[in-house]
Amino acid sequence: MPNALYPPLKPRSFGELLDAVLQIFRLSLLKCLPYATLAIVGGQLSALYYLSRGRLPVIDSNDPIGVALYGVGSLIFVMLSVTILLRQSTIAAGRPVIGSTDFLDTLKRAPAIAAIALLAGTAVAVFMLPALALAPAYRTAGIAVMLAPAIYVWIALSFALPALVLARKGVLASLAYSFRLVRGNWWRVAGIYVVGFAVILTLWVLVAALAAIALSDNGADDAAVGRAITAAAFLAVFAVGLTFFSALTLALFGDLQIRSVTQAE
Repeated sequence: MPNALYPPLKPRSFGELLDAVLQIFRLSLLKCLPYATLAIVGGQLSALYYLSRGRLPVIDSNDPIGVALYGVGSLIFVMLSVTILLRQSTIAAGRPVIGSTDFLDTLKRAPAIAAIALLAGTAVAVFMLPALALAPAYRTAGIAVMLAPAIYVWIALSFALPALVLARKGVLASLAYSFRLVRGNWWRVAGIYVVGFAVILTLWVLVAALAAIALSDNGADDAAVGRAITAAAFLAVFAVGLTFFSALTLALFGDLQIRSVTQAE
């Protein structure tokens, strides 16, 4: 395969970028799906803990086990998401995937990955937490006002992890590099993210509709089986969605990199 999917040889148009995303996704899906499945399950550790005790899957600050599981699950999700990104970059570059090299590479950078996830998450939370702390009568309005800057910062910092593991930047340098890449391209990046989320949402709605139809045809005796099948179907959808969004992030990161070089020249 030509070494053109990642890194790209030239800046891509909107259509060319989406085509690259689909190609990376198609080539990497089966090889990334196990990691994506584990990432989704890991990310739900605290929810599974609460549900097993007959409680709503909402973080309870008074339950240290639930809080700890949320932290561990979030770390598992981020680490495996980075592993997927590394594996896709290898495939997109036309190089062979060798064992669990990508996972081991992720483990070596675990402290830096955790630091970036914490710093980027904090940067977004700075805008949202004050709104959530408002009185109930003003909370909705506060969230609506603060959502715009929170989304702006999230998108501006969304390439910090790719910068760390693909461009080999340091922690703070990765955050700054992501901000520089997005600067001047924010609306383009946001538009492509919207398309990506729309694809995943469409798939989710389709599976939800099919699951509702299947469950409505089952009797009471088949309810447990139906719920199990539905849960497995949604797990598959989220795993596929994570792989797709990772391919989108990789293609966007490469495009922003080549654009920054072209603009500098």
